[in-house]
This record gives sequence, structure tokens and C-alpha cells, in this order.
Amino acid sequence: MNRNVSIQRRSVKAAPSVKGAVKKSSWLKTVKLHTRRIAIEMLNLLINHDLLFWLVGLVNKKVNLIESVFLVYPANEKYGLAYVYPFRLRWNQWNPIPGGLLWQNGKLTVMFMISATNGQFTDPQNTENLRRMSDRMERLRQLFGAGRKTFAGIVPGVLYAGKIIREAPEADLTAHAVAQAIDSVKAEESLGDDTPVIVLGGRGFIGRRVVGLLEDSNVFSIDSSDGQGSKDWPNYLRGQRVVVVNITLNNALKDYLDVIWPGTVVINEVYPEPNSAILEHLKNNGCSCYHVVGVRANAFPSFPAAYHGAIPCCAAWPSPKMKVVVRRIV
Repeated sequence: MNRNVSIQRRSVKAAPSVKGAVKKSSWLKTVKLHTRRIAIEMLNLLINHDLLFWLVGLVNKKVNLIESVFLVYPANEKYGLAYVYPFRLRWNQWNPIPGGLLWQNGKLTVMFMISATNGQFTDPQNTENLRRMSDRMERLRQLFGAGRKTFAGIVPGVLYAGKIIREAPEADLTAHAVAQAIDSVKAEESLGDDTPVIVLGGRGFIGRRVVGLLEDSNVFSIDSSDGQGSKDWPNYLRGQRVVVVNITLNNALKDYLDVIWPGTVVINEVYPEPNSAILEHLKNNGCSCYHVVGVRANAFPSFPAAYHGAIPCCAAWPSPKMKVVVRRIV
């Protein structure tokens, strides 16, 4: 198994036997939620000032501690509210605000957040908002004296396609992380190197890079965007064990559940992780499912749900000691 990939298994917790335990658990979740939200509000009150960023940048140019600035956004309102209060979601739709710090392999990344979502990024009416957002992140990179700026989710692909940015380092790093995860999951599932790999989104911004890295393997690229979808599915492989990798949209797996046969190993890289209905279907169909959590690092505040204990691949920097975290969820 690739030593730079850590595979975790979802722990199964026994159900509390008394109501007090349930209340305690709910109380702790509430405390953690408000602690996270208040920490971000305090960050904005105390440090969201360009003069302070510039002063930090002067120091960073001497100590070289801050490697990158990173922009994250919520896939849905649930994730957004895991970090900030409702009024903040409305205010910072396109205005990056400090969201936390990421510590990976001896370097810091300063994380910023907006509340816009996928549908808004692809709306042509928001082109100017995207340009202004990207310019702001470049300005922040310069203020901090960081070497990199990166974006989460579909943002780098949208910015690149719109010629707002000319390079997307997060895409290459994510592709390498996914390729490592595939090798590691194959080893975990006792699958041979020649096991077929079906890539959902294989012609996409990151998907085509993954397919390129797997060029010596038995790879099939599937894209719903080309109008074919499951019509291109390699059904002649039915009965064989295959790996299905989702590198497109969160709900893409739902569109292919009817053609995924028993024994298939699914790897999800997309944010957020598959919902309970999809996982239940895979489980009932005798399939296993792994989620690429990200890169081993510390985050303050920590990422919620399936991303706890790591940072997104797109937020990482290419350290030689970088370790990819994969979690089995079915």
C-alpha cells in the first residue's frame, strides 16, 4: 500500500443507552458549532485588515512560514452554517473573509471563505463577481508574501475556462492525490494493478489529469456532460471487480447507480461526501465506498463531517511528505 496514503475505517459507535447521553452529545455539538462560528467572527473583527496582512507579510518574507492563501466555499447551506451565522452567509457571498489556518508539513495556509455556491460560479451574470473575487485573492497573496493562491471545488476550473487565471496548481496536486488514493484502495481491496478504473468526469478539469496519470492502467472515462452518460458505461465488464472514481459532481453517483454492479469499489473525491441514500444503495448492492478526505494536516477551526482530520487536496501544497487520507464509508 502506498505509504503516502492513509486509509481509515468509519468507526461504528454504540447507540447511547440513556437519554442523558443523547442530550450530552447534542450539547457538545452545539458548543462546538458556536465555538467555530464565534472564532471566525473574532477573526474578522480582529484581523480582517489589509494593514495587518501587510505587516504579517513583511515577517513572512523573512521566515517563509506562510506558503499559500486558499479560498473555500460551502457546497450547500448546511456546510456554510457549520462555520458562520446566517447573516455572515449573506454578507460574504463574493467578499473573502478570514476562515482559519491550515498547518501542513511545516507550512501555514491562510484560509478565506465566501458563501457563493456552484450554481452561482457557472452563471455568466457573475463573471465580474468572479473576476473581483480572484483579484482579491491575488491581492491577499501579495500582502501575505505567499507563493501560491488556490481555490476549492469547481472554482479553479471556472476561472481557468474564463481566462481569469492562467494556472491552476490545485488541479495537478488533486489529480496526484486521487491517483495515490486509487492505488492504495486497490491494495486495500486486494485488487490487481490491471483492475479496470471507470472515471466519472474523466474529461473534466481534474478528471483528465487523473486519466493522464493512469494512462498505463485499464481506464474508462465517463462524462454525463457529453450527452451520453451511462450509455458509454463498459457493461461488457459486468461481473468483474472494477473501481469507479467520482471526480465530477456530488450527485453524479446517483445517475449511475443503476449500472454499478455488485462488488464494485467506489472512490469519491467530490465535495461533499455521498449522501446516506447513495451509501445505503451501494451497501445493499454489495459495493464498498471510500471517500478521499484530503491531505493529512491540522486545521483551525477543524473541517466538519467527513473532512475532519485533514484539509482538502486543493488547499494543500506539494510537500514531499504530503500524505493523502482516504476513509472507508461503506
